[in-house]
Amino acid sequence: MNDKRTAGKILQDISQSLDHFTKETAVPGLLGGYTGAALFYAYYYQLTGKQKHLKKAHQLLERGVQDMAGTALPYSHCSGIAGMVWNIQHLIKAGFVNEDGMDDIFEDVDDILGEAMLTAVQQGQHDFLHQGLGIALYFLERGEHPKAKHYLTSLVSSLAATAVKMEDGISWQDHLTGLGAKPQEVTFNMGLAHGVPAVISVLGMIHQQGIAVTATNDLIRKGISWILKGENSPEEGLIALYPVLTDADHQALTGKQSRLGWCYGDLGIATLLLNTGIWLQDNTYQEKALHIFHHTLTHRNSKNGNVHDACLCHGSAGIAHIYRRAWLRTKDPALLTGATNWLQETLQMNTHKDAPRGFRFYAKDGYENSYGILEGVAGIGLALIAAIDETTDPSWDRCMLLC
Repeated sequence: MNDKRTAGKILQDISQSLDHFTKETAVPGLLGGYTGAALFYAYYYQLTGKQKHLKKAHQLLERGVQDMAGTALPYSHCSGIAGMVWNIQHLIKAGFVNEDGMDDIFEDVDDILGEAMLTAVQQGQHDFLHQGLGIALYFLERGEHPKAKHYLTSLVSSLAATAVKMEDGISWQDHLTGLGAKPQEVTFNMGLAHGVPAVISVLGMIHQQGIAVTATNDLIRKGISWILKGENSPEEGLIALYPVLTDADHQALTGKQSRLGWCYGDLGIATLLLNTGIWLQDNTYQEKALHIFHHTLTHRNSKNGNVHDACLCHGSAGIAHIYRRAWLRTKDPALLTGATNWLQETLQMNTHKDAPRGFRFYAKDGYENSYGILEGVAGIGLALIAAIDETTDPSWDRCMLLC
């Protein structure tokens, strides 16, 4: 099988399926709505050079601006205003969009999003996708703008104030996901989508921008210390290195096993450690990351990793892209092999009839059609583009804390 040729054909069909999606009942939102389709079209334009794809991206951005002005939307990164304006900022910085006339949009939302972010985090609402933390990505993409520096500096102070101090470091309590924990039980989430790794990732990105470097360095190291202490002790039949949900003493609350994916499990923690090693220029974190990556390459597969579809969140395309991103940063050949193997698995996942290019998302009640970045074909398409175009940095994955 010629993987690149097959992926190219799939991308043509994904583009057509997104044409239908965006023309019909699509809602705004970066990771689940038509805003994500705009991100796909922009990078598909970069791959193909066809202006029609860039035009579609511009049309969707204009539609998003209209929806922000006329529709009551949440503030969140996943499905709200923060993710939509992050996307505009990102496409401007990547050269897909002209910034002329865009300043008013950002000025209108800076204080609204900044105050919403700080209020949520001060109340313990740290969830990256749906609460306050994810809003920080908008300000990180805003760069050196004074409002961005102000709110990111204040965010570091808020995260320091809400951290739970323990003997082996610090952590941040989970106030959203639950994941089967008992009522009133104090829990700590180990997933990149909703938990402590996301908090540390945002702190690392702030540190990388030269903001509050002393405070972020301290918080990052203490947070990483706490996570590493939570590694599972070896047991027969246990293949996951880290659980999903723990208490303050690292006791796993919903079992020690975790899936293989972006949202939860070992790959998210390995990604955090690899990035932390770069942010703090500390090779010990990178070495630990490679140990975890190699463990997953040796011991995990679609069956024991609970992989049922191709989505970015917890499917084969997401796994392939995580390995590819790690390979881009380390040039470890084992990671490229892993990326290639999971890409091939992705190319065989499109077996569903009456689905966008044969791909369906495995949801709670079974398989369903999905078009967004996180769970649908826009995200699968972005991962395929990254696999085909090895010379271009897939910087879109900042929206998922991967770089």
